[in-house]
Amino acid sequence: MDALKTFKWASNIPVPTVFNFRGGVRTLDETFLSSMDVYPPLIFCIGVVLLFSKERGRRRGQLDWTRRWGIICSYIALLLSATVILFLPALVLAGIAAIFQSMPLKYQPEVTPFLVKLSTTYLRYGPYPKSVSLIVLVLCSSITMLLACAALFDALRSSASKRAAAILLAPLVFFSLMHLGQVGLYCSGISIAPSEVFRYRIYFWPQFIEELAARWRGGNQSGSDLSVFVEITKWCIVLAIAVWLTIARLMARRQDKKTSAA
Repeated sequence: MDALKTFKWASNIPVPTVFNFRGGVRTLDETFLSSMDVYPPLIFCIGVVLLFSKERGRRRGQLDWTRRWGIICSYIALLLSATVILFLPALVLAGIAAIFQSMPLKYQPEVTPFLVKLSTTYLRYGPYPKSVSLIVLVLCSSITMLLACAALFDALRSSASKRAAAILLAPLVFFSLMHLGQVGLYCSGISIAPSEVFRYRIYFWPQFIEELAARWRGGNQSGSDLSVFVEITKWCIVLAIAVWLTIARLMARRQDKKTSAA
């Protein structure tokens, strides 16, 4: 999604209309999914849940306890990510309700009391986007990736040596611990830029694509060379794991066909 927005491709991707709605949204860049960081936390949570889901015919292992806690942490990360997303619509609904109430009573829409109750209830009792929620979000996402590394190690060692699996996953574990350490330094009052902590609120930093594009064009840079290197390393490792497991799955399926044919 960030690549589509960075290279202006999202404006060329049409989106289908729902229920024959003829509104102003025609392309992907005009949708709610491509704004306000809706896509990254949603896909992060879906990916973690799929990773920890039960597999048919799989034997129970010693690291199965990580699956339950990983899903719980991913749900917490998704809910915390939704605080900013839900807070702004609540403000918009409150403004719309105020406009409706400023109209004469006989011209007010019937939905006015509902909008007033919904917006005021969330603004009064709902969570607000604060620094504490972002800190907890970074903690949950980093812990989720630590638990995910256990599940990935269990999958990788079944198709290769344990040493190769451990070497491939070691950087992901190290980066998780590094983000947890950054949170600890920030909470202890040690001088560290908040952007260096909060940018990893879903463990990954998809905006590094915009950073690379800005460096290429000679524009403003929001991240250091270390943060860009860390993010490129993360994505390359995840891609390598995906290719590894895909090849292992195809080879296992091919072996099963040979066995059944024999």
